[in-house]
Amino acid sequence: MTGREHMIVGTTATTTMGIGFLLTNNISNVKFIFPLIIGGFIGSYMPDIDSQNSKARKFFNKFIVFLIIALVIGYTLGMALNINDIIIFFEQHGQEYFPIIFFAMLIILGKLSPHRMFTHKWFGTTLFCFSVYTLGNTYLTIGFTMGYVLHIVCDRFSPRGKKLKFFEFKLPCRNSKNKINVTW
Repeated sequence: MTGREHMIVGTTATTTMGIGFLLTNNISNVKFIFPLIIGGFIGSYMPDIDSQNSKARKFFNKFIVFLIIALVIGYTLGMALNINDIIIFFEQHGQEYFPIIFFAMLIILGKLSPHRMFTHKWFGTTLFCFSVYTLGNTYLTIGFTMGYVLHIVCDRFSPRGKKLKFFEFKLPCRNSKNKINVTW
């Protein structure tokens, strides 16, 4: 399936779930629907972070380039951070930024893994969904998990995904023969 098809499945499912919550619980507050839909949108793209043509991978690459450019500009303007400042910052605010750092590390591990290995197995799925759970928003977590799992289910039932073995244990950066294979 294409990324767009995965996005349509994940976003439609989470939107339907949100409308169902709204109708069955008589909740007049719709603020939970947006994190649910955004979670489904992001979750439906995330397993393909390991694919060369993935929109999630391209977005992350652009974000990294932007971050590097910002650091270079900051350095040239004399606003460079030294390692002691960084250590002090994480000692004071490490608990607050742990979920974001954890998610970013998983994205990097996913990018380094071959397609349909770590991000399409139970271990990677559990880690990604748990990292979103640590952000603390229940509806974002439900949407992300639903989008992520539906992505894998759709891959499993697509012609090229018939051999996908979800319950196989694969560490990041390992190919189907359990050899280290890094593709950046």
